[in-house]
Amino acid sequence: MSVLITFDLDNTLWDVAPVIMRAEYAMESWFEERFPGFSQQYSVAAREALKNNVLSLKPEIAFNLTAVRLAVYKLALKQFGLPSEEAESVAGAALAHFCEWRQKVDLYPHVVDVLEALGQDYALAVITNGNADVFHPYVGLGQYFSFAVRADEVGVAKPDANVFLIAAKKAGVDVSEIIHVGDHPTDDVFGASNAGARSVWFNRHGAQRWSDEWGARSHAEIHSLLELPTVIRSLLL
Repeated sequence: MSVLITFDLDNTLWDVAPVIMRAEYAMESWFEERFPGFSQQYSVAAREALKNNVLSLKPEIAFNLTAVRLAVYKLALKQFGLPSEEAESVAGAALAHFCEWRQKVDLYPHVVDVLEALGQDYALAVITNGNADVFHPYVGLGQYFSFAVRADEVGVAKPDANVFLIAAKKAGVDVSEIIHVGDHPTDDVFGASNAGARSVWFNRHGAQRWSDEWGARSHAEIHSLLELPTVIRSLLL
């Protein structure tokens, strides 16, 4: 039987909070160098309010974090006084700068070792709602994955079953042959189960307790990525 192991990225292969924090600090400097006073007027908190405004007008883009950020930058720059055409151009340049910083991740321990071990026996791919690019040199993991399914590129996000169906089609396998590894009880565990795939819940360090409100449990639970190769083998027995 063919097996495809798919991975979530944020909070599964790295901690996303410090990545976004660094990227936001970098953006403050980027904007301030070009438009003095902008970062003070449009702090992270202020941009969050603009984000809510954007989503109230365009709820259909909520799944697309890249499009949401671009729209927030455009709105902020227009409110700051830039003409529409210039605001659009600057927003695009700002987004490119953010995306570069977005890729500067610090991998969890053992990520490379585990991917190398799994890659010897199984096909590996990515399914993510975020806008990290696993093939970017800063991430440095592209050689382990056959492809990535990103919500901002395919127009649908986990836990929608179609995300997993897209991955199955790309790999040429039935969705039942996917084992999805992720940290999020709804997006990863429920999403995979709802699509007909299996799931491994990455509950790092065992810090969380499963809540019945989350629905059906994962097919397996791990507290360290080092446990994953053994767990995968047990699921295939």
